[in-house]
Amino acid sequence: MPFSSLSHEALINNNTVIDNMFITDLMPNADELAIKVYLYGLVQCTSKFTTNNTLDSFCLALGAERKQITDSIKYWEEIGAIRITKENPLEFEYLPLKTILTKPRKFNPNKYADFISQIENMILSRPLTPNELLKYIEVVEDFKISTDAMLLITKYCVDIKGQNIHSNYILTVAKTWANEGIKTIEQVEEKLKEMEAQTDTMRQIFLALGLKSTPDFEDKQYYIKWSTSWGYDFESILFAAKLCKKRGGIKKLDSVLDNFYKLGLFTLSDIQNQSEYIEFTRNLAVNINKTLGVYYENIDTIVEQYISEWLNKGYEANGLKLIAIYCLKRNIKNLEGMDNIISDLYSKGIVSANSVQAFFEEEKQKNEKIKQILQKLGTSRMVTNTDRDYYNTWVNIWGMSEEIINFAVQKSIGKSFSFAYLNSLLAAYKENNVKSIEDCEKIANIPTKIATISNNSQIISDKHIYSKEELDNIFDKEDESNFDF
Repeated sequence: MPFSSLSHEALINNNTVIDNMFITDLMPNADELAIKVYLYGLVQCTSKFTTNNTLDSFCLALGAERKQITDSIKYWEEIGAIRITKENPLEFEYLPLKTILTKPRKFNPNKYADFISQIENMILSRPLTPNELLKYIEVVEDFKISTDAMLLITKYCVDIKGQNIHSNYILTVAKTWANEGIKTIEQVEEKLKEMEAQTDTMRQIFLALGLKSTPDFEDKQYYIKWSTSWGYDFESILFAAKLCKKRGGIKKLDSVLDNFYKLGLFTLSDIQNQSEYIEFTRNLAVNINKTLGVYYENIDTIVEQYISEWLNKGYEANGLKLIAIYCLKRNIKNLEGMDNIISDLYSKGIVSANSVQAFFEEEKQKNEKIKQILQKLGTSRMVTNTDRDYYNTWVNIWGMSEEIINFAVQKSIGKSFSFAYLNSLLAAYKENNVKSIEDCEKIANIPTKIATISNNSQIISDKHIYSKEELDNIFDKEDESNFDF
């Protein structure tokens, strides 16, 4: 007995480490008993009790015959997961699974000679490489597909794709069907009947998509997913296909149905309603783009990024068209700029088409008032956003009435830098909390900083330089660190 060891109880409660490659790559293709043999053998490797680590003990523990156990062990040797070290009595050892990726597989050449010959006779356009032929055998072995079933699958694929077919296509079909439990020739024949029944269906779908090619295995797999996994009937799929005509083929149709599936749209009626909405949003996007004078190649992206978001906020098509025209007149010629305008309107609660129209009419009247002010001051330029901001400040922030603004305009006529003088004058009224024309007239001295000289240059009339003490009296002590004196 060794100096230190694990007790029987500790060994029972101990963990067995299993390589992830066994679970992901080997286990899915192995039968139940082979998996049990592999795992039970791993446990026995860590046990000091050799009485349980014999062929007979494996049979007793797993409820299998000796030949079944030895066949499983030989299966794992062919895979490359173990190595048989002794034939009589049978003994084996586990190998690192990563060696399977690099170690060449060995098969009995006599066992598969006829099978390989028939595969080569089916694909006569070119000689198959030894590596290709080996892959056929590996799929047969690993997926437990009968050779007759594999030959029938190969014939089916060659009939569809022709003599220039690539082996990977055939092997992909075989693996896909094997994962569905289709491994015998009878099961393949039944599957081919199902695929043939889908041929006419797929031709109609291809016609709706505007495709002239012949549906192949992958196309039919799509249909199986749509109809079986997602539950769409033929009429719904055909309607969706018409929506995708000449717009990306089978993959575009899959994307559209995937989107419908995520939205929970399964009936033909639901899909028709949604498609009408999609067409509406696309047309709206095109209309807005034309109004702004821009072009975007991918309309679907514009719908997703902008149109849908605006509609979700409650905006109507007519309202959005008005906003687009407004943006154009304001020289905003992109969707990002229009989105900023909409965000501003939304923050103000301006959403319905009527409220949008009312807002723009009010804006137009405001522009007219600003334009009249500029004309009285002797300026013929266009109204700018800065002018609008000033006017908004006077009316909505300072609370100046139209009467007071007009009074200030009259006072500013003929002044140099008349618009700046107007701003200064209204600011003085604000500082003095004027409420009427009478209050305005009581303010004799306007504290404007603007003076002029004959050459129309601008100077600052106040030449005073503030000392640090004076500045301390103006600003809080805690703000002192923000200034460099």
